[in-house]
Amino acid sequence: MKSKKLSKKALILLIVAIILVAAILGVVVYGLVAFMPKPMDIDWTKVTDIGSNVTYLAAGEGGNTTDAQALIKYNADGTIDDSPWKILQFTDMHLSHEMETTNNTIDHFIDALNREKPDFVAITGDVITRLGGRPRAKQLAEIFEKTGIYWGYVLGNHEGDSDPYTVSRKNLIKIFSSYPHCLVQNDVKRTAAGAEVWGLGNFVVNLLGTDYSLKQSLIFMDSGNEISDKDAKTFGVEEGTYDYLKDSQMTWYAEQVQKAVEKDAKTMLFIHIPLVEQGNVAFIKDDDTIETGWHYQPGTELLVNGKKVGQTAVKDGWNLIEGTASYEKCCSSKHNNGMYQLMKDNRLGVNALFCGHDHINNTVMYEDCDEGETPVYLCYGMSSGLQGYSLFRNGLAEKDEYTMRGYSVISINNDASFDLYHVYYDVEYALVARIIASHPCVG
Repeated sequence: MKSKKLSKKALILLIVAIILVAAILGVVVYGLVAFMPKPMDIDWTKVTDIGSNVTYLAAGEGGNTTDAQALIKYNADGTIDDSPWKILQFTDMHLSHEMETTNNTIDHFIDALNREKPDFVAITGDVITRLGGRPRAKQLAEIFEKTGIYWGYVLGNHEGDSDPYTVSRKNLIKIFSSYPHCLVQNDVKRTAAGAEVWGLGNFVVNLLGTDYSLKQSLIFMDSGNEISDKDAKTFGVEEGTYDYLKDSQMTWYAEQVQKAVEKDAKTMLFIHIPLVEQGNVAFIKDDDTIETGWHYQPGTELLVNGKKVGQTAVKDGWNLIEGTASYEKCCSSKHNNGMYQLMKDNRLGVNALFCGHDHINNTVMYEDCDEGETPVYLCYGMSSGLQGYSLFRNGLAEKDEYTMRGYSVISINNDASFDLYHVYYDVEYALVARIIASHPCVG
């Protein structure tokens, strides 16, 4: 029987098919290798128990007379440690599949925990981002378990990016809330009237002091990612812009503030996306004209290669804490939901808001108020990740990717005032004072 020979045309087609299959397999393999979930390269020998004296109390447990979870510090002899509470805020760490900057960022993070030995850590979003975030989420939680530090987390706009190829926002909150030292709560909150509160991971942590008295309430809320098409149409804003705190959240927030007021305490709010009013500080390029009703902030001139490229400006009636500045436009929602006005209306029980989102803004600002009143501070946290855009990448620095990278230190005092410091990675972790005992307005 004669063997059949392939024609020249058929042979060419076969070779082409083999090459195409090989190419497709190659792309698939490359994709799996390049984008498959990767754990961070962590030096676990550096991750050790810091010896915290902070104890967790559920609502109503062991002297906790509040209706929320609480933390208290005990001395070695069992008495209550009434020293100031030390809180670290990290934001926009962007622990993604780009492993070099991710590993560098997490190494700085571990060093900061070891050096500062905080009582609590607040993380304000855009931390577990891009493809395959589950391994990194679990590693982050395990760092806190090994160091013995309690922590809270709010979702940023980038959590859940590339879904379904990464951990979803819902699952991220579920993962974190399963760890004992993470105080994120996975339940749905309700207002006093029984209305369901929008968002994932809204929760409160109460800090207690002498005689188990409430010293400060820390309120964490989900500020979303993109505004819904329905809301964009309703409010007449562009689709795909940033989200905002919903009415149900604002009602719930006001209720938590009033609970603190009843106990002569104050509150701090932690979210990711800044409020519209934080756009009352802006970077004005040197070839632009400042608007009427604005003024330049002294000491904020930005130089590149010895040439001034711009300066931070502030809207009249607003004040900027010395040494802080904005070098990009505030990326808030286009819809002003009235959250800042709500905070002002409840200022008796409000200290400050802390957010992230804008990587090259570290402004701490407040509005003019009557003499003797305490301002409502709007505070950007120091961007903590080395991957995202920076002054250098935005053409606003000659070099040095570390510029304006670090974290914030919040020290809460017995009289409900607080001190705020910024720590910079690029200057040997220099501690820079921003607010000392949250001074009152002077008229």
